[in-house]
Amino acid sequence: MIKFFRKIRQKLLTENKFSKYLIYAIGEIILVVIGILIALGINNLNQNRIAENEEVAILKAMKTDFLETQNRTKATIKNQTTVVEFCYKLQITMNEQKNIDSIGEYIYRGAISYWRVEPVNGTYDGLIGSGKTDVIKNQKLKSLLAEFSAEIKYGFEDEDFCLDLTSSLVEKSSNYAAYLEPERDRKRNGLNKPITEEERNSAIIRHQKNDSFLGVLVTKSDLEKNRLEYQKNILKFVENIIAQIESELVKKE
Repeated sequence: MIKFFRKIRQKLLTENKFSKYLIYAIGEIILVVIGILIALGINNLNQNRIAENEEVAILKAMKTDFLETQNRTKATIKNQTTVVEFCYKLQITMNEQKNIDSIGEYIYRGAISYWRVEPVNGTYDGLIGSGKTDVIKNQKLKSLLAEFSAEIKYGFEDEDFCLDLTSSLVEKSSNYAAYLEPERDRKRNGLNKPITEEERNSAIIRHQKNDSFLGVLVTKSDLEKNRLEYQKNILKFVENIIAQIESELVKKE
């Protein structure tokens, strides 16, 4: 093809057809420019296709992560709801003769229980670490991911305080709590020696007179309520992110 154009140029020059040669040269330049533009266009299409395939792969990986986070958060909320309920009921048992038989349940699954959200952030953290967040084109999704990341990072400010309160409750009930542990839990832990009625009643009396335990319990109850609301808020974030990811994936199918 190049030899063909060269022959045409030489023929025009030898025939002194300069004006025609000039027109031809300009036309040849235009053809070259068009060829370059077409090549650039093809290259851009390929780059866009690669970028879109990468985005789809990342979105699918993030969806898997957030679906797992959703399941974990729902389980945490379920357990946390029990903690809040049992902490409240335990306060009542310390002042009234109600649900005495359930004191052990309330202590072990309420007062000295602790649950927190454990999100799966591998894909998003990897995206942040590589500096490739721009691969995600959906601005609403990017905003939600940033807000979620900040919420997870700074939303656990009360975790240490809550753990300290839980440890304090364990300590303050350590001399009698074992006598109130639910029977199924004792067997699960390999404790086959039965608790006598006398030992159990004595433990209940000591528990109801444990004012320092009650003081800490009241504080923990309020904190656990706040943590439950925080966990519910995290779940809303997760569900909104999943919805955005699914919507974006549908657009790209």
